[in-house]
Amino acid sequence: MSDVNSITEEFVRTSAVNASALSNAKKISSSGGFRALYKTADDTLIYGDCYGSGSKPYNASCDFSGESVVFRCSCPSRQIPCKHCLGIMLDWLAGKEFTVGDVPEDIARKREKIEKRQEKASSGETSAPKKPNKSVAAKKLKKQREGLELAGNFVKDILSRGVCSLSKAACAQYMNFAQQLGDYYLPEPQTIVYQIIEAASKLSENPDDAESERVIALCVKLSSTVKKSMEYIDQKLESGEVLPEDSVLYEAMGGVWKLSQLKELGLYKENAAIMQLAFTVIDNTARKSLSETGYWIDLDSGEIYRTENIRPYKAMQYIQATDSCFNVYVAKELYLYPGTINRRIRWESAEDFEPLPKDSQRILTLTEESISAAVKKAKNELKNTLSRPYAVVLLPFDTIGTDSDGGLVLKHKNETIALADCDEFPDACTVLKLVAGGLSGCALAGALRYIPSEHRFVFSPYSLVTADDVIRL
Repeated sequence: MSDVNSITEEFVRTSAVNASALSNAKKISSSGGFRALYKTADDTLIYGDCYGSGSKPYNASCDFSGESVVFRCSCPSRQIPCKHCLGIMLDWLAGKEFTVGDVPEDIARKREKIEKRQEKASSGETSAPKKPNKSVAAKKLKKQREGLELAGNFVKDILSRGVCSLSKAACAQYMNFAQQLGDYYLPEPQTIVYQIIEAASKLSENPDDAESERVIALCVKLSSTVKKSMEYIDQKLESGEVLPEDSVLYEAMGGVWKLSQLKELGLYKENAAIMQLAFTVIDNTARKSLSETGYWIDLDSGEIYRTENIRPYKAMQYIQATDSCFNVYVAKELYLYPGTINRRIRWESAEDFEPLPKDSQRILTLTEESISAAVKKAKNELKNTLSRPYAVVLLPFDTIGTDSDGGLVLKHKNETIALADCDEFPDACTVLKLVAGGLSGCALAGALRYIPSEHRFVFSPYSLVTADDVIRL
């Protein structure tokens, strides 16, 4: 963003850490909390004094002079931006009068420091990056291997007892083990263990074939994850190449990717134009966190990516919430995490623009060639036990009809696939019935999922793409 005239309602909404911060900001703006509002002549800075219950006002500012916006406030809040910074942007949008003033001295000093760092970086005078400590990385891998052995023994113990004979007492013992597994830097295996315990507890209370199959499927997933992870660790320890590489196993085993690492591996695109197709929030009780997931389409390649913002219950108020985005975003550098279908993405800065009909029309040219081709792609992905249990794709359709049982069916040329709701979008099919009547030559974005009990794939719709718009379901 180049100056304060680029502020939009969507920018303020998506900048807010959570809904409460935005709500409080609206109260500040509507009640006239800022009695003194200023802007610089070049429109790169707005600042002001916000009065509240304290004896002194808080000094809030929004600085647009750099590549990304810098929010500053003298309040004690750990949220960035705080409600005061959001409030002053809402005052700007409301058209309130801002007096032209000079850049405050403290902000001028901070700007100068930022400029010096940027000049140093552009001139190549940056200090040598800290070299990764291979001995520490190797030590961590060995620790993870110990934890994987324990996880493997956990699966063997469950299967030796018999899935259907698991009691509440056994589940309580397993819960202690799951907590201890956190000491071995294995978040993904630990999550699967929690899921197994959760499913086993339900099974002990109410024996059910479906729940029994779920426990077995999770045990298979954990066993496969343990095997692949141990092979990965053994290979790295044997070769001595213990540092991160382009592999999904690195993150599954507790690694946290830095954007600099992804760039070094060539996992990024410049000036990528993307548009969000769907957004959902999942309450992951096993991980004790909320997972805010968005699905985006690359308007150049047609690849469907995902953004994932995980907010642990304990730290939720300090981590910025994400929400639905409806504009086209152009990321200066779009970072791609290792993977295949629906790779995770991140970016540091991006410009956003109001979508036009041409953007929807462009999306319609990026659909899968056929239903069978999409199913084949999903099959290859779902064979990997580390992958998500579905693949998000964009399917073209000629009509949306019904089968003999009244269920929705997507038809394209001489192929059909049944439509079914999923937990993330439980009422999508109901909404689709209301909006898709008579439509043709459109597309559906959604998830291809395999139903083992029915031995078939179904398609769970997320959004409808027409020649004019993207309609969220």
